[in-house]
Amino acid sequence: DLGCGDGYAARELFRGAGVDEITGVDTNLTEGLAAKFSKQDGGIRFFTSLPAGGRPYDLILLLDVVEHVPDDAAFLSGVVRERLSEDGRVMITVPAFKSLFSSHDTFLGHYRRYSLGELTALVKKAGCAPISSCYLYTTLLLPRFASVCVEKLARSKKEPAGVGSWVHGRLLTRLVEACLRADNAFSLMAGRLGVKLPGLTGWVLCEKQR
Repeated sequence: DLGCGDGYAARELFRGAGVDEITGVDTNLTEGLAAKFSKQDGGIRFFTSLPAGGRPYDLILLLDVVEHVPDDAAFLSGVVRERLSEDGRVMITVPAFKSLFSSHDTFLGHYRRYSLGELTALVKKAGCAPISSCYLYTTLLLPRFASVCVEKLARSKKEPAGVGSWVHGRLLTRLVEACLRADNAFSLMAGRLGVKLPGLTGWVLCEKQR
């Protein structure tokens, strides 16, 4: 899991899945934090950079990572070429649609946003073949578009805030979470039927080209 943070995503994704080994890498971690997290969670080994050597990885997660990299193509190509096994897969999520780029993206350190076409072109350039792709968070698309329009029209200087600023209580949090789960379930179902509904996040699952 490249860009793993505290390992929450990897823990949730692979809970009870019988995965032998999970490596979490995040350049924002200190050596002390990496050691602390590794001791707290025996299922994940944390590092501040990809450890040298070792066998290639069967699955690499890049969840909201490549938009933070100046040269996304070179970065992804290097990861695929040097660290992915011959039958390995890569799962990538990104913020969607360049027209929605705002001060919030700048605040988060984003260089760009992607359409699914741009995302699949990126993985092909990096030596991968897309298996499936779709958008998520369809219901958040209109509110984000409205906020971007307001920002552009008002030339707002309001300081953006990250998700860590959410302070609306447990009940509302669970309600929002349930709505977003339903949203994503619907988008995934539509995607299986060949209908790719637009959304705030794009994802692609790909495999190394042979």
